Parts: sequence; C-alpha cells; structure tokens
Amino acid sequence: MDSTKDVQAELDSVEAKLEVVELQIAELLKKQASLTSKKKQLLGRLEEPCDSTQPSGPAMTKQELLRYEKDDFSWSTKLEQNLKDVFQLSKFRPLQLKAINLSMSGKDLFLVMPTGRGKSLCYQLPAVCSEGFTLVVTPLVSLMEDQLMYLKSIDVEAVSLNASSSKEHAKMVLAEMTDTKAPFKLLYVTPEKIAKSKLLMSRLEKAYNAGRLSRIAVDEVHCCSQWGHDFRPDYKLLGILKRQFPKVPLLGLTATATSSVLKDCQKILCVPEPITLTASFNRTNLYYEVRLKDSNSDDSISDISTLIKERYKDQSGIVYVFSQKDAETVSADLQKKGLNASPYHANMSPEDKSQVHRKWATNKIQVVVATVAFGMGIDKADVRFVIHHTISKSIENYYQESGRAGRDDKPADCIVYFGFNDIFRISTMVVMENVGQQKLLTMVDYCQNVDRCRRSVIAVHFDEVWNDEGCNEMCDVCRHGNDYITVDITQHAKDLVQIVELAGSLDEKLTPLKVTEAWMGKGPAKRRKMIQTTTLSRLEVEAIITSLLLQGYLSEDFSFTPYTTYFYLKLGRKAPLLKNQSHSITMKMRRTGLDANTEDQLAAGVKEVVVTSQSPPPVAPNDSSPPPHRHNKLIKMDKEQQNLARKQDKDHDQTECQTGYDQNDTAAAQPTAIEVDVEINIIEKVNDSESPLPPLKLNPKPKSTTPQKKRRKPCTTAVPAPSEGAVTDSDHRRPALVNSPSQVSIISEAAVEELCDLRNYYSKQLRRINYISHEYLKNQGCSDPGVLACIREPLKSLRLPRGSTITRTARNLWTRVSSRRKPKMNLDLTWDS
Repeated sequence: MDSTKDVQAELDSVEAKLEVVELQIAELLKKQASLTSKKKQLLGRLEEPCDSTQPSGPAMTKQELLRYEKDDFSWSTKLEQNLKDVFQLSKFRPLQLKAINLSMSGKDLFLVMPTGRGKSLCYQLPAVCSEGFTLVVTPLVSLMEDQLMYLKSIDVEAVSLNASSSKEHAKMVLAEMTDTKAPFKLLYVTPEKIAKSKLLMSRLEKAYNAGRLSRIAVDEVHCCSQWGHDFRPDYKLLGILKRQFPKVPLLGLTATATSSVLKDCQKILCVPEPITLTASFNRTNLYYEVRLKDSNSDDSISDISTLIKERYKDQSGIVYVFSQKDAETVSADLQKKGLNASPYHANMSPEDKSQVHRKWATNKIQVVVATVAFGMGIDKADVRFVIHHTISKSIENYYQESGRAGRDDKPADCIVYFGFNDIFRISTMVVMENVGQQKLLTMVDYCQNVDRCRRSVIAVHFDEVWNDEGCNEMCDVCRHGNDYITVDITQHAKDLVQIVELAGSLDEKLTPLKVTEAWMGKGPAKRRKMIQTTTLSRLEVEAIITSLLLQGYLSEDFSFTPYTTYFYLKLGRKAPLLKNQSHSITMKMRRTGLDANTEDQLAAGVKEVVVTSQSPPPVAPNDSSPPPHRHNKLIKMDKEQQNLARKQDKDHDQTECQTGYDQNDTAAAQPTAIEVDVEINIIEKVNDSESPLPPLKLNPKPKSTTPQKKRRKPCTTAVPAPSEGAVTDSDHRRPALVNSPSQVSIISEAAVEELCDLRNYYSKQLRRINYISHEYLKNQGCSDPGVLACIREPLKSLRLPRGSTITRTARNLWTRVSSRRKPKMNLDLTWDS
C-alpha cells in the first residue's frame, strides 16, 4: 500500500514538472513567433516590395506582376472610358488595376483587400468591358440586393437567381444565359443554387460552350474553408465550376482570409496555381473602441441610444446583435428612445428585408439593428458608426462587420460592447465549428486587451507585421494606453480552482454565473463552508475569470440537451501549475475599474499591485510603522472559522473587562495614538425632559502604563470643557445613581457579559477613532466638536432600542438585575480606549 502511494506521489511530481516544461515551451514558441514577425519586417524592408502587394504562388514573380500595373493593354482604353462614364470614378485605387488586368488576361486570381477598398469593381468593370456575362457567387441575399441596387443606379444590367426568385423570373434568366442578345452583364447566384439546381448547371454548360461565360467571381471566398469564419457547406461544392469550365478565369475575393484559409480554398475550388494579391488590412479612417457592457440590458440600451443621439445625430449606422430575438427587442427599445431603427434578420420575409435595406440605403431609416445576415458586402458609403451590441464570434467576423463603416474614406467609429455573459452565449453557438472556441477567445482577448493597439491584435490574424505608429491614435488603447496597471492574481486563481475542484468532487457542474456567485459568497451555504470567498467587486471577479479562461487555467465544458447547449467551467490544462508555490499569474486591468486602494498605490508609484476592493485598516501616521499586508482582507474566512474567532475574541474581552484593561499592549501597539476617555453618564430629568448626551471628554494626557487596582466608585456626570456661553452651574451635577431598591449596584454574570460586550465595542470603535481623527484633531486643536465629528459615524452603527439613548440603556441594564449579587464584584463605568 505504501509503495502504491509512493508511486502515485512520484507520478504527480512528474506530471507537475511536465506542466512546467509545457509552459516554458509555450513561452518559447511565443517568443519565436515574435522574432519571426520581426524577421519578416526586416526582410520586407530589404526587398522593398511594390506597394502593399504580397503575391504568392509559383505562377508569376514580382517583376512579372509589375507589368500588369500598366495601362498599355488592348482593353486599357475601354477600361478607362467605362471607369469614368459608367462608374463615375476618376482613377483606380491600389491593386484594382493590377487585379483587373490579370482577370482580363485570363489568370486565376485570389484578391485579399480590406472592406471598402473596391473589390467589387475588380469584376464589375471587366464584366462591362467583356463579351457575355460574369457569374458572381455570393453567400447572402442582402449582399446580392445591395449590388443589384447599385448597378441599377449606374445603368448596368444585372440579374439574380436565388430561393426567393419567382418561377417567371428564373425562366427568363435561364433562357437569356444562352442568348447572344441578352442585355445583362452580371448574373448573381447563391452557392446553394449552384449545388442544387441541375437546370442552372445545364444552362451554364451551354453558355460556356457558346462563349457566353466570360468569368467566374466567388465573393467572400473564405466561406469555402472550414477554417474560415463563415464556413458555408455549399461553398465546398463550387469546385465543380472550375472542373466543368476550365478555360474560364476564376476570381476569388475576400477581406478576411489568412494564408492557411487561402490554401484550403485553392484546393476546394480546384484552382492549381492562382495568383494572390494581398493589400494591407488597415483602414486609417476607422476608430476602434471597446466599451464594457452593463449587465442591465436597459442601461446598455440607454448608453447606445444616448451615444447615437449625441455623437451621430441624423447619421447612418448599424447596430449588430447576437440573435434574431435581440434584433427585434433592441430595435423596439431604440424606437422607444426616439430613434428611427428597424430590425433585419434571416427569419424575416424577403419583402420585409428588401424594404428595410432600401429605406436604410436611402436614409429613410437611420439605424439597422441586424444579425450577421446583414454583414458581408453591404455597401453604403456614408455609414458613420457600426456598434456591436454583442461581441462577434471571431476577429474575422468583427473586421468584416465593422468594415461597413466609413467606406467613403471619412472618419467613422467601430464600437463593440463587451459583456461577460455574452462570451458563453456565443460559445454555445460556435461549439460545433472547427476552432470556433479558439477564434471566440481571440475576440475576447481583443476586447479584454488594455495595453496593445487594437490594430496590432487584428494584424496578427492577417499575417501582417504591424507598427503601432500606423494607428495614429485611432483606437482607444493608443489614445488612452497608459490607463492600466499590472495585477497579481495568483491567489485569486487558486481560490477559483479550489471552487471548480470542489464542484467536481461533489459531481457538480458550475456555470460561469455560479462560479462567480460562489466566489462572492452568494452560493449555497454548504459550499460557502468549504471554499474561500472574495471581497472583490463583481466587475473584477468577471475580469479575473475571463483572464484565467484566456490563459488556460480554466476551460470550457458543454452539456447538450434536445433544446439547448449549456456552458460550464472546468479546470484548464495549466491549472496544475498553481500547485507550484513559485508560479505566479498576472493580468492587466484598466485603472478606472479598480478601487480607491489600488488607485492610491498606483499614485504612489506601485508598478504591480494586488487587486482589492477593500481598503486596509488605518494605521498610525508613523514613518517607522511597517506597511499593512495588502492581501489580508481579500479572502473571507469560512463560517466555522468566523465563529471560532468570534468566541476567542469574546472570551479575551471578558477577561480584560474583569481583570482590567491592559494598557501596556495598547500603548505599544499604537504609540502615536491620541488617548480619548469616554464616560457613560446617567442624567436625571430636568424640567421633565431628558438632557441630551453630554459631549465626550477629551483627555490629551497619556495614561499611566502601571497596572492599578480598580476602585469602586459611583458614576458621576462628566464635566464638559468650558466654552463660550456654556452653563457651569454646579447644581446641575448630581449623583448618577440614587440609593433606591430599584437602582442598587447589584450585578449578575449576564449583566457583566453584556456590559463587557458594550465596553469592548466602544473600545474597538475608539481605537479606530484614534487613528482616523489624528490629523483632524491636530488641525482643529483637539476641540470637543472635532471628537464628536469623528465619532458620529461609529455611534450611528450602534443598535439601540427605538427612542432610547446610551444613558437610558445603561440605566435599564443596571436596574434589570437587582435580585442577584456576586461578592466583591465591582464595575467602573468609565470606559477608556
């Protein structure tokens, strides 16, 4: 048995060491990625690539690509003429001319260009200048309608085929595909139409043989790949197009594909050696900002409506939401706030969606409250804001959706509201996607980030080296980047891991909400007895849980039912590292989200502090005093420990009360404290009215530290210090207790206990007052009003019967126990601090 325990202990030790090694490997890989990025940046400077183009593939070198930037091709004159006459543009944007010339030359091309940079022109202009028609595959009907509205406004003939097309319209379009006199230049279809309509494929084959099919454009080509952020199963079947029509050039367009996604798309679309042109993702006119989302939905809606009314009055914008239900409710709430808003989601009828889209495009509606169904390809030049009521499921999605703003190159804002609970709502939606959780956590990291440029986080996902100077303070971090501190959360991580481990041992699963409440001491009583709770604010608790989830100390766990998916927290792969005492965890938090104690430490120059929502106990103003421990009050004791400590304090206080207060300890502990004597006095009625509580008597002289035997004496009325206008008639001073059977100095054990508790309470309160009032009394000359001002709040917290005073309470306590007397029991009612 002992041998088995030894083997198990050794196994645990080896596993802990392996975890440490894995962590070190992760750190080295992170450093390697940073150095590799730096290397690419330096190599890029040496090679001096033309513009921002990053071609790939063995089909063509950079020198050969330079030729396609010229305007000496046989079609160049026609391009220039149609650019000005039809599209009303004076010149090409970067990469547009090169992409168009490559497409007109019959080359297969992947074009990666930011939203709003004119990708659509790269197949629309060649379609106008070519014979036949261009087949355009788009993933969304809204995108299709947007393109058709624009082309109609510039008198370019275009048609579409989708699920909502009428039979008459579909029949007409299919017939005109092989008609040489057909007027349309572009045919928009959905991938589902290609995959399911054999009649359409038959017509395309006839058009190809007749030379009518001039080009294939696959918009949002990243939807082909399962590694893409908007994977569409029917996109995987588009490889049939290149297999059936090998001589037709294919143009794939996207704003968000990475190199790995493009390689996947190349295989799926059966394009052997495409030319890839990649432009920088950065759009200098967009301002990126992250705001914390209030847990109260009404408050968050009020914040959004106020923002739109004040900053974007009469300006067009989009509010993205998580679900169809959210689109309806948020739209209704904004309408109640006086905004002209309408919902847009996939479950609406095609007529309603088209109506909302057209009204918004013509500025009859200010705000569209939409799901991702109103995302890719929406082209409205004057969108001044894109607000995300809920975070996107990936950086790519957010970049795509926020890219609807500022397409006219004028300043526009992209604001996302980050809420703790939204993380887990979206997790249950992307759980079935490849790397869906990983991409979501990257989006969460973008929102939680307080020290890196927002654009630098986006650049990582597009394989681009980024210099923060290029942001030009067009994100909230670069504009307010110094407003954060580094926080040590090691102990908090251990507490949270203990909670999750305890739940596992009890065969329970905890949702993030239950973990939060358990740590804050709001869970079941049986659980509170076994865990260490915290005094941190809810905002700080949620930030720490999120950070541990991002760093791998906590992980996600899912439970599936026929109706919904539940999200639970479990231990992450790094959780065993917390058993190592030398292991530490840090996170960065905005200074504005911390409490006053942390603010004070920051002001004092502390670079790394422990988050706390409770100030340390006041200390005497003595430079030689040791600083208080910063973590003493972060964790509450469990109930049993609290009861035991309370009992020990009570016994100790009774001993002090009966044997005399130990003034040596007090003097040693607080050498600079001001001693304050408080006498509890009983005042007889004068003129049938009870006099108010007399002022506290201040005794600035230090008390003797020599123990003295207490003398029995009756309590007398305290004589306040004379002041202007004060009445000092000695007739007002009378014995506190009269010699009557009802008011005899007879004390029982119960009375002793109660009086000792009361005395102990005021002793502790006055010790606090000594510290708190030190500076105040020093400035005020130690006057009585100063003492009363400092003690007012502690006196308020004393619970007394309604309408009574301390004097009356003491008298009632004194007269309550006249039937029993303990020999030689004396009690001095003058209480010293």
